[in-house]
Amino acid sequence: MVWTDPPQSGGCGAYGGCVPVLHTVVADDQSFTSGEPDDDWTFQQTFDEPGEILYHCAAHSTPGKDINNFMNGRITVQGKAEEVFLINAAMSDAWYLRDTAGQGFFIIVWEDQKFVFLAWFTYETEDREMGLSANLGEPFHRWLIAQGPFEGDTALLDVFLASGMVFDSDEFPVDLVEYEDATIQIVWSDCETGLLEYNIPTLGLMGVIPIERVSPNNVAVAACEAAQLQ
Repeated sequence: MVWTDPPQSGGCGAYGGCVPVLHTVVADDQSFTSGEPDDDWTFQQTFDEPGEILYHCAAHSTPGKDINNFMNGRITVQGKAEEVFLINAAMSDAWYLRDTAGQGFFIIVWEDQKFVFLAWFTYETEDREMGLSANLGEPFHRWLIAQGPFEGDTALLDVFLASGMVFDSDEFPVDLVEYEDATIQIVWSDCETGLLEYNIPTLGLMGVIPIERVSPNNVAVAACEAAQLQ
């Protein structure tokens, strides 16, 4: 904040008046002062914290008087708006927890529709039973899907299970079942990391997974960072 007195060309001094007399600027709590009155002075004070600062002219007023009727003033310092990460189309990628490599998430973001699709490639919840086999793949592979809206840095998805089909065949239609009250929430902190929280009440499953891109520092990361500046 900068005060000048007497009024410069086109302006009207520290208190809005245009009377060519000497003034001062003194905080009501005495935290700053412009010093003794002098001709043609400029005083500058920086405010780093949000809040309300009251000041007065020590030559013509005292602390606490009405700013509309006396030589008193008020400054309102607003805090800097918190920057929120914005989900964007460049978040579409493969994500995982490094400690559990071999399972993870494929995520697609439709930015214009503010919608997210997720495929979770994982495994059965219990220990393996001997003797089970599969013609293709591993009998304990599991694939869940989830989809839902996003806002700001957070996506909230409903969880589904797709089953009933046969490899590369339309003979059996897909059976898509939504898990009751099951959700996946993802909160991204930046273009390369996020926190995924899952809750599947009917199976008694809940937990939190820190996720990162399978391939960091790629073209998608650069596009994501550029999107934050738009």
